[in-house]
Amino acid sequence: MKTRSVLMLASILAFALVLPCFAYPYDYMYRNPVPTVTVSSSISPEVLMPGDTGVVSIEIENSADEYVVSYQREDFSFTVPVYWAELSGTKNLVVTTDPYENIGSIGPGDKISVYYNVEADENITDGTYFLDVKIVGGYEEAPEEVNRKIPVKVDSSDVMLIQAEVPTASSVSLDVANPRQNTLNAVTVIPEAKGIEFSPEEYYIGTMEPDEIFTIDFDLTSLAPADVADLDFKSRFKNGDTWHESEVYTITSRGSMDMAGNARGSPGNRNSGIGTTTTAAAILILAMIVGAYFWRRRTKRP
Repeated sequence: MKTRSVLMLASILAFALVLPCFAYPYDYMYRNPVPTVTVSSSISPEVLMPGDTGVVSIEIENSADEYVVSYQREDFSFTVPVYWAELSGTKNLVVTTDPYENIGSIGPGDKISVYYNVEADENITDGTYFLDVKIVGGYEEAPEEVNRKIPVKVDSSDVMLIQAEVPTASSVSLDVANPRQNTLNAVTVIPEAKGIEFSPEEYYIGTMEPDEIFTIDFDLTSLAPADVADLDFKSRFKNGDTWHESEVYTITSRGSMDMAGNARGSPGNRNSGIGTTTTAAAILILAMIVGAYFWRRRTKRP
């Protein structure tokens, strides 16, 4: 009987020791309080093109509102040390900046930014790509790791050139449009045609906001008579810090100019003398009416 009681007591003690492990399997229930760290991002330019170099900015913020928090009779600092910040790229979107080490501490309500250069491959396809960011910080004895996905958009759309009006022998008009989701800088339209001079030689537009459109005009001067001329136009612009050129847009101009640049119309548009004949006939009719009026008054005299 005594042996049985001892065995029962030993079983109760063993169960009591094992019970907490089953009742509380997650060790985070015993962790000390830590501040909330938020991670946000931005990229410049906002939308990359193939071949672009961009800058990704990662902002790390300590969203706590107190410097010291008391918990179970202990005081805990809510200043967050950051030991590591790393951004990882993809096959066609490469991160060229090394990870940051021992960045420093972030107090409650404060934030810190780290920057990474990224390069888009020339053959990258349009779409949204996700880069991985890893932040390691917190208490040295129990560091916390924060992982996020950073979206990066890629769009290969160029500046659009569209014929605005039917070209004449002396001028041509173009609509220049930015179909992209981001701002473009230093937009310039460059004309070229054999045997023709353009004024201006290049048309500088400058900054173009998303979906913005401009209408521009070029004056034409022929260096050699021609009835048909192909006018080529292309745009040059910057997306962020990277220069790009659009594909060539061609307008065919039908009509000719003499060597002095004076427009010569086609035979169907030349003056055929109809206007002069019409004017002479009108003068003759008016003279007949006036003559008849005075003749009638003369016949009615007493």
